[in-house]
Amino acid sequence: MLTPCRLYIASPDEVRLERLFSADARFFLLGGSGEGAAALGDILSLCPDAVVLDEVLLGLDGLEALRRMAAMLTPPRVVLMARVAMPQESVIPDETVPYPCGGEEVRAAALRAAQRALPALAAPWEETRMEIAESLLKRLGVPRRLKGRAYMQRAAAALACAPRLGESYSSGLYPYLAAAFGATPQAVERAIRTAVESTWLSGDLEAIQALFGLSVDAEKGKPTNAECLAMLAEHVRREMARRMRKDQ
Repeated sequence: MLTPCRLYIASPDEVRLERLFSADARFFLLGGSGEGAAALGDILSLCPDAVVLDEVLLGLDGLEALRRMAAMLTPPRVVLMARVAMPQESVIPDETVPYPCGGEEVRAAALRAAQRALPALAAPWEETRMEIAESLLKRLGVPRRLKGRAYMQRAAAALACAPRLGESYSSGLYPYLAAAFGATPQAVERAIRTAVESTWLSGDLEAIQALFGLSVDAEKGKPTNAECLAMLAEHVRREMARRMRKDQ
């Protein structure tokens, strides 16, 4: 975990849980509510890194809140406190803790969830994000022969739904990509840098200008890895927003 996890608690037991998490420097408590609609509204506006979600809430129940969180562009990691047998769901939480449960059990589950690179709720849209990222790289003219191209595709797709990965490339994004491809973080960084340099030398200049515009420093001539991937992720996120609105 790179910085304190921004946490929201949606539970009738919010007072006890807030007391538990507010005393832990690994978490930054955004708030809480035991009322389902109010909690969901807070989550949609605050975009926490993680949510401790009780299956039983006043009004809107926890499972319905979970389904609605799955429609977020950057969904949180979710620890579900399950009070009854879990029905078969198309969306799943990152961690499930049977209720009744002790505070330490919930906190341990929240720590595991916070350390996940990508939230489980983002999984159903992974193929779409990868497809969008691939179309952007093709449009830019990133050479297919370069290893860095595959790294850039996965990075843009991941950052689009989990911006927290971009807080530190050396301890966040690069290790994530290295684990996914069986490489080292250093090799990932070099391969992406080579792909960016090659694209800015021989890629599609019109597409580069259209997608990156004035965000690239003219004196440098090319963006850094972080600048390039952040912009690609933003384009993936915008297209995802368009497609998700269309599906609603």
